[in-house]
Parts: sequence; structure tokens; C-alpha cells
Amino acid sequence: MSIARTCLSLTSRHLTSRRVISHVDRVVGSHKPPARAASPTLRRTRKKLREGPAAATMPGHDWESMWAAGLEPGQAFDASRVEPAFLDLIMTGTLPKGDALVPGCGRGYAVAALGSAERKVTGLEISATAKAAADTYLSTAKAGDGSAASEHCTIVVDDFFTHTGRYDLVYDCTFLCAIPPSRREEWAAQMSKIIKPGGEIVSLVFPLGDYEGGPPFALSTTIVEDLLIPAGFERVSLTKVPEEKLARTAPRGERGEYLYRWKRL
Repeated sequence: MSIARTCLSLTSRHLTSRRVISHVDRVVGSHKPPARAASPTLRRTRKKLREGPAAATMPGHDWESMWAAGLEPGQAFDASRVEPAFLDLIMTGTLPKGDALVPGCGRGYAVAALGSAERKVTGLEISATAKAAADTYLSTAKAGDGSAASEHCTIVVDDFFTHTGRYDLVYDCTFLCAIPPSRREEWAAQMSKIIKPGGEIVSLVFPLGDYEGGPPFALSTTIVEDLLIPAGFERVSLTKVPEEKLARTAPRGERGEYLYRWKRL
């Protein structure tokens, strides 16, 4: 998942391993339903990070280790379900068909929900262990049309910023908020490259607020607007997610989510 990936990028900037753990632990408590207690293997992974900076700064170590330690549904960045507000939007039948992408897809809940005979979905991850977890989930999950998700959904290991696919629809959830603010314009430029003219991006804007630091980094609807309008998108709709449909609670900032829908010009 992208939040954990960003923690890795932070380590490359020589953050101490204790600060890396702090970033991860904030996210561990931010999702609903309540997270399960950390497994013994996950606790051992955190202990290793505390023992010194060498493990924390090894490229790919933290991210791969968190998945390899046996992350359960509901732990850390895993919300254990597709976001309710996004599922409602899928069920309206108004989203583009064709090819869809979910960057930082985690276990693949949104990937499965989007899949159908009319929509082929790619889930993007950077860890082979994360891909394996998503593949396992998709092997038994149902797609949005009730068919087997594995018939319509594929998980690939790749870097979003160099990914070369072309899509009719992209769903961004807890991905933009994991990217350091200095890379946000790069995020928007890449979205403009990979989304076909007339295609759409749906962004679940979370967490809300104006606090410093992250991940997750604070977002707002204005931030998303200022990124996507110059990149060649126009607004389709903006919906404040009702309280009963919230997928997560923020570790900091304001409680709430917005579902933002944009079309590529």
C-alpha cells in the first residue's frame, strides 16, 4: 500500500527508525473497523526497526517486511473492505467501463468491486508479497457484477510514477495522501498521462485538515482541485461522504471524507 511505501521513502531521507515506526503506528489506528492486535511476527519486525537504522534504511526492507510479517485485514493501511461511498458510486453504473487502475491497491478490495465483464481492472503495488496477498483475496472474491473477480482483475508490481498503462478510470484512495507534498504535481502529471481523454479519476479525499507532516499528509478538496485542473481535468461531482459511510477515522485533522470525480479533457 502506498502509505507504507511512503514511509520507505522517508527512511531514504535518513529519518530515524523510531520516527518511521511512529508514522506507521499512526496509520495502524486510523482505519475502521478496529484493527486487530499486531501479530507476533509484526511485533518482531517493529523490534528489528528499533534496534538500529541499518534495517530501516535498506531499500524495500520495511515495506516488504510489513507484508511478510503477516498483516491481517484491518491492520495498518488495510481497511478490510472497499470504501462504502465508493461502492455506492460503483453501484450507480455511471463510472466509465473499459480499463481501470487502482494504484496502491493493497489487498484489492476496490479492485474486485470495480471488476466486471465490462471493466478490466489492474491493481498496482510495489511489493511482491503485497501482490501475493491481493492475488489470494481475488482468487475467492466476487467482482462487482457477481462473477469471479479473478476473471476481470490483475495485480501487477510496478512504480506508479513510471507506469505506462492507459486507462478509462483510476481510483485514488489513501494514495495521494501518502505521497510527499513535493511530488503532488508529479502525481497529477502522471494521472494526465495514463488516463485517456474522456476518462475519469475518482479521488477519495482523506485525511482532511491543514496539519504538518505525514504520512498520511493532510488533504483538502482545494488541494485536489489545484492539482487536477492545471493537469487537464474538469470536475464532474463532489460529494461529502455521510458519517455512516466513512471508511476511516483520521489520526489527525478533521473527521470526514469527500468523494471527488474528475474527467480528463
